[in-house]
Amino acid sequence: MQDPTKRFLLIGTDEEVAVIQAELLGQGLAPRMQSILPDAVSESLPNMDDVAAVCCVPNAMKMADLSALYCFCQERGIVLFFCSPGLAVLQKNMGLKNVGFLSLFSPLEEPLSCWWNRLMKRLFDLLVSGVFLFFIFPFIYIVVALLIKRKSAGPVFLFTKKTGRKGKCFEQITFRTEDFPADSLLQKSAIKSLPQFMNVFGGSMSVVGVRDLDTSEEASFSVNYVKPGMVKCHLCKNADIWYIQNWSMWLDFSILLKTLFNKNKIE
Repeated sequence: MQDPTKRFLLIGTDEEVAVIQAELLGQGLAPRMQSILPDAVSESLPNMDDVAAVCCVPNAMKMADLSALYCFCQERGIVLFFCSPGLAVLQKNMGLKNVGFLSLFSPLEEPLSCWWNRLMKRLFDLLVSGVFLFFIFPFIYIVVALLIKRKSAGPVFLFTKKTGRKGKCFEQITFRTEDFPADSLLQKSAIKSLPQFMNVFGGSMSVVGVRDLDTSEEASFSVNYVKPGMVKCHLCKNADIWYIQNWSMWLDFSILLKTLFNKNKIE
C-alpha cells in the first residue's frame, strides 16, 4: 500500500483477520488496517472513502456481497485481494487446472510419494541412527541405566504405544525417568528420548518427521508417507502439513541444524 494516509481493509472472521494482520505487520506492510466482518460488508462499503486496498477471505461471504465488493473496488480503482489463510501452508504445492470457465486448484503429489525420495530418507535414517547406536549410545546407556537403577527398581526403558505411518501402532522407546524430579537433567533434556534411535533404526520412526499421535488421539490428517520423527518441524504454523508438502533432504538437514542451535521454533 503506497499511500500512508489510506487504509488497508480486511474482510473476514476475527481469527482469519488476526492471521492476515500478523503476516502483513511481520513483513512491514499495511500499517493502517481496518477489519470488518463478512456480514457487515454491504452496509460498510458506502463509508469506505479512504481505502487503498481490500483483502477479503471469501469463505464466509455471500455471493451478492462478493459481487458488490468487486464492483465497489472496480469503480474506485481499489486493489482487491482474495486470501485463504487455511490454504496458505499449501501455496507452494498447488496445481491449477482450467475446466471451462472454472479454475480448479488441487495439492500436488507429496515429495515422499516418490520411492526414490523415501529410499534416500530411509538411508539417511539408517546412517544417522546406526552411527549413534553403535558408537555413542552404549556409553550413554551405561551411565543412564546406573542412574535409573539407583533411583528405583524396574526396567531401564519405557515402551509407549504410538500411532505411526498409515495408522500403524508401534512402541516408542524412551528411558524410564518418571522417578526423577521435573527439573532434573534426565527429565528436562533430550537424553530420555535418545533410545528412539532404536525406533528409527527399526523403521517405525524417522530422525526428522511429523508429530506422533497417541493411539487414543484422532489424526487431523492422513500421513501416508511420513513417519513420526525424533525431531519435529516447528518452523511455522501447521508445521506437519507444511513439512509433508515441502519435504527435501536439505529441509531435513536444515531442521536438524536449527534444532541443534535451538532455532527450530515458530518465530
